Amino acid sequence: MSTSSTFIGSLDVDNVTTSLLDEKSKLPLIISPRLDDSLEFLCHWLVANRPWVDEQILNYGAVLIRGFQVNDAPEFERAIQSLQPSLSDSYRGTSPRSVFAGTKYTFSAADAPVNYPIAQHCEMSFLDSPPKQLYFGCLQESRTGGGETALCDFRSVAEQLDGSLRKKFESKKLQYRRRHYNEGEKWTTDVGSMLSWRQMFGTSDKSKVEELCREEGAPQPQWIGQNNDTFYQDWQDEPLVRHPVTNEVVWFNHLQVFHWSTFPCELWYAFCRLHDVRFLFRSIFFWVISIIKYVILGHRMAL
Repeated sequence: MSTSSTFIGSLDVDNVTTSLLDEKSKLPLIISPRLDDSLEFLCHWLVANRPWVDEQILNYGAVLIRGFQVNDAPEFERAIQSLQPSLSDSYRGTSPRSVFAGTKYTFSAADAPVNYPIAQHCEMSFLDSPPKQLYFGCLQESRTGGGETALCDFRSVAEQLDGSLRKKFESKKLQYRRRHYNEGEKWTTDVGSMLSWRQMFGTSDKSKVEELCREEGAPQPQWIGQNNDTFYQDWQDEPLVRHPVTNEVVWFNHLQVFHWSTFPCELWYAFCRLHDVRFLFRSIFFWVISIIKYVILGHRMAL
């Protein structure tokens, strides 16, 4: 395999190999090297074949590029910028994240304990202008149980919704209540509570936060709590949207992520997949904690 700046073969689509992880499901399409696995080839190939890759993302829902020599975060970012030069480092999501050294746009997936499961979701679906594409990289395989990035076709979720339930969602909508504290919580089952509003907006100036919300078309925040230093938004939103390109109906919201039952359920699913008894004990423990906190005491999650 070549590692020099002169790569092997042409930049045609035929100079890579495509396959599927699972023949029963077309999600995702795998793109791997045929002759040249160098970062140089990958970057030039992505530039030459952007329309084709974008088309495959639309057709399959996701593509998995693997087997190339991408060894660190700066190299990962370089490869992604070859595919999408107009990246954004603006993050208004709910999980704490850290930027990798030597990069501007590459962040950790979530600065949460490794045993905290993150349910499938559409990134920042509660914003007026959510990101159109996301790029994940795995530079080091997890040595512990878990570590998967779960993929879900939310077009299929919309199709499989029970008709009466779908009508109920369409008529009643979703009610979001978003709360972020002045300091992120450390001991919590709610990942969203780990992120302070100062971290999310990159400022401790409340007026600047309000200005950013206006610019981004987000609901104006209220400042609540004993010292009026808790960020709070309350608004109604659509559970289903039309895909901006294909016009397909998509289940596009954060309902299943922030429901109080999601965390222990995800731990139970992890136990069923991995047969690791630690996930079973964690699931039971957090079922008890969640029932006490959210059912008996009536606490609300961050979003």
